[in-house]
Amino acid sequence: MRFEVSGRPSHEETAAIAAVITAIVAEEANALATPVRVPRQSSWVLAWRPRDIPAPLPSHTYEMQSWAEVEQSGE
Repeated sequence: MRFEVSGRPSHEETAAIAAVITAIVAEEANALATPVRVPRQSSWVLAWRPRDIPAPLPSHTYEMQSWAEVEQSGE
């Protein structure tokens, strides 16, 4: 990389400008070397999405009798 400083700056000013440019180039190289991360979506977004609802577990299935029939058969 080549750059030119005009306006007759002092040696200290030229060194400061070169240090800033070097730091910017180093930050850019680090940013390009870091793999892109997929942003994590919030719970609100995930709750809104359609999803497969699994079938109920066998322990949570109930007989198809009405409560009145269950009470009558218990007598």
